[in-house]
Amino acid sequence: MKIGIDIVHIPKIGETITKWGDKFLNRVFSEEEIMFCRKRKDSITCFAGRFAAKEAVYKTLGKTISLKSISILSGGRPVVVINGEIARKIILSISHHGEYAIAVAVNYSSFFT
Repeated sequence: MKIGIDIVHIPKIGETITKWGDKFLNRVFSEEEIMFCRKRKDSITCFAGRFAAKEAVYKTLGKTISLKSISILSGGRPVVVINGEIARKIILSISHHGEYAIAVAVNYSSFFT
């Protein structure tokens, strides 16, 4: 079992999106993530939460993988998808408060070690 955690300063993600726009979004997020967050009232907070989640998942994998290869989808609770496959053995929690988004991932899979 591996645990990953990440915290993101939401305004920093906002500044990055303002500066780099779609270039940043397309480098880090899947089309589905971009569409989901853009529909939200506070899309910057949504992107920040997903960024923290991707980093937390990345930390549990123990190998090199791009953030773009990790997708965080929503279906009530966050669902982790890696290279198009649902990572059923990774549990994820995302939270936002004030200027921060945080995510914790627990990887129960020996497949990613």
